[in-house]
Amino acid sequence: MQREFGISCNYHKWYRARHIALEEVQGTPVESYSILPSYLYMLEQANPGTVTDLHTDSFNRFMCMFFCLKACIDGFLSSIRPVIAIDGTFLKGPHKGVLFVAVCMDGNDQIFPLTFGVGDLETNEAWEWFLSRLHKNVGEVNDLVIVLDRKGSITTGVEKVFPNSFHGACAVHLERNMVGHYGRNKALKQYFRRGSHGVSGKSIPAAYGTVGTY
Repeated sequence: MQREFGISCNYHKWYRARHIALEEVQGTPVESYSILPSYLYMLEQANPGTVTDLHTDSFNRFMCMFFCLKACIDGFLSSIRPVIAIDGTFLKGPHKGVLFVAVCMDGNDQIFPLTFGVGDLETNEAWEWFLSRLHKNVGEVNDLVIVLDRKGSITTGVEKVFPNSFHGACAVHLERNMVGHYGRNKALKQYFRRGSHGVSGKSIPAAYGTVGTY
């Protein structure tokens, strides 16, 4: 701006001006939340069979949301290996919350989205709410594997909603916990990854046996 228009001001003023311009173009977060019902309705109309769920409190304020595209469920049930990875991440911005996700991997080992949800907190009740709607849409899947972080809320919800599936810990989270406990040991990480990526009955115990010596 200074080079092209000869305008000079401090960083904070530029930041506020950019924020105001973005709000004029994109709208405010409050306005975005207010049109969620219309957005979810149109999502269902444009994608027949898509499932959405929106909960508000007694003052009509947002509490949680879930949506699942029909094409994603059909793809999972017909063509995707029965392995679902579940995790959550905190949202940034003026309105905090948690994004719940359930994804799979397709035949090219690319991420295949399954369902999404947004809640206010990462609690037992919030995870159970999200997982129960996931279960309602995928149904009982033979030999289903749920991969998750070992956080209490996720584990409790999975054990309650998917009691008949196999529950596995995410290797990435396990590695991070291991590094946090033992420090950044390259050899240890190498043997752990060798074991977590192993496919034969001999290579996995051998690699993890070495990990156990550290």
